[in-house]
Amino acid sequence: MKSLVVEVSPLGLPIRSVPFSSTVISGLLAVVDGVAVFLSGIIIYLLYVEWSSESAPVYFSACLFTALLIVTVFHLSGVYKLNTGESQAHRYRKIIVGCGCAFLVIIALAFALKISAGFSRVWLFSWFTTSMLLIVIAHSFCDSQLRRWATSGRLSRNVVIVGATGLAKRLIGFLENGEEPWIRIVGIVEDRKNRGPLDICNYPILGNVDYLICWARKHRIDDVIIALPWGAEDRALAVVEKLRFLPVSVHLCPDMVGFNFVQHGYSYLSGVPVLNVFRKPLSGWSYVAKTIEDRVIAALFLVLTLPVLGLIAVCITLDSPGPVFFRQKRHGFNNQLIDIIKFRTLRVEQQDDDANRLVTRNDPRVTRLGKFLRRTSLDELPQLLNVLKGEMSIVGPRPHPLNASADGMLYEEVVEKYSVRHNVKPGITGWAQINGWRGETDTKEKIRKRVEHDLYYIENWSLMLDLIIVLRTIWVVVNGNRAY
Repeated sequence: MKSLVVEVSPLGLPIRSVPFSSTVISGLLAVVDGVAVFLSGIIIYLLYVEWSSESAPVYFSACLFTALLIVTVFHLSGVYKLNTGESQAHRYRKIIVGCGCAFLVIIALAFALKISAGFSRVWLFSWFTTSMLLIVIAHSFCDSQLRRWATSGRLSRNVVIVGATGLAKRLIGFLENGEEPWIRIVGIVEDRKNRGPLDICNYPILGNVDYLICWARKHRIDDVIIALPWGAEDRALAVVEKLRFLPVSVHLCPDMVGFNFVQHGYSYLSGVPVLNVFRKPLSGWSYVAKTIEDRVIAALFLVLTLPVLGLIAVCITLDSPGPVFFRQKRHGFNNQLIDIIKFRTLRVEQQDDDANRLVTRNDPRVTRLGKFLRRTSLDELPQLLNVLKGEMSIVGPRPHPLNASADGMLYEEVVEKYSVRHNVKPGITGWAQINGWRGETDTKEKIRKRVEHDLYYIENWSLMLDLIIVLRTIWVVVNGNRAY
């Protein structure tokens, strides 16, 4: 068996690794290709043609246009698709052909515009050869580095297969013989008791789907592939419903009923087409952009509000005895517990660490200063530290107290899809808060509406949506009529 077999710890669990993201790597390759083409053309121009105010703009424009053209050609021809299962040799042929076509287009345009005489032929062919070699070297280095990281366990795409079936065996064979060594099969799960062997193709049977959900809270899983026979439609749908509460990408293996999810499209794992059921929220470049956004805005807000934070801390100390900050356990990403930090707004002797009783309007437990802080949401400012620690986001579903309830029922008992909101990091503000669902959630209707808005945000996330939420939050906070 090749290096695809999972490297495990002494406990038999997968080693820690960085999750593989084809979109991030493809984007970085596109940037490297464009820069290589542009800079190689400029450097050869400076070394051979020499600088002049008349020729420089023409050569610079040609370099920039060609760089963009080559990246576009590569994108359209599938050079940047890393999960199609094609061989390295085939990808390199695409690179050579793509470069040749791009330069032929440049030559044809120069001839048609009657400016070909203004370019050095030695420069053009030297540039073509150098650019192509640089791109091939860059892709070769990237490919070898990715494979080295994958085989050493530093980079992986952790996969769990649902179903101890013959279909699972065929799928494992395709994955093992594919061109993607970063795919690591963690194991198999099977809901039927006392059915089948203890392992499939030397991969262990981890347990049932319920066990997988608990196991995935502690160990990273990137993809779950449902490999059940065509006639097991009810089983497949039941499994899909259970997996909805995990922040993973769920796929249906070929040769099974998947018409309920046709609109979700399909993707490839080692050349095997799999039907997408749910996409992992905020993955690839979306995750990178969201992370940068959170850290930059949090750091900026902390610097700008530092005098305000200091003043509030002094006022809390003078207003009532006790600590300045209040910490409370709440659910974060993937249902993991985090300690959120807030300014203390309740009297110390009446604090409710487990949130068995939510704060209501004119609550006698709230201090005089606390009323102002809660109404203006200034008590939430210390959560910028949670954002810098990577536990929270600026924008996202608000983290609720563990024992928070509506009409005497816990939130997860009221709303079936409640845990789906934990598939992204919780936020200081969110889509629900700016749409009127801020403050007390003491009824079933209020928590249902809040979760409905949270799920909308997760499914429709964009940087622009985050910006809109941040700007509208300022108005909501100024209005401040629903926070107690």
